[in-house]
Amino acid sequence: MRIRFSPESVQDLKRLHDFLAKHDVETASTTVLNLKAAINRFIEMPRIGRPLEDIENVREFVFGRYVVRYLVKDESVYILRLWHSKESR
Repeated sequence: MRIRFSPESVQDLKRLHDFLAKHDVETASTTVLNLKAAINRFIEMPRIGRPLEDIENVREFVFGRYVVRYLVKDESVYILRLWHSKESR
């Protein structure tokens, strides 16, 4: 399995980091590193997230206060989007 980030998910990580960095740079960096570590678990357990009923083949994984939507296809896990659970999506 290989992890692949969509351009939108890369932008999501940057947006989350920038928002948190306004308050605490160290927390921002730690949060992004922890999110990436959680996402790397998909390599061993790609179907750990719950399947979404309304979007075929897309799964959702909640890590702390963060939500990651992803797609498992062939030998890759595609990270589609991620956000804080208090954000409206």
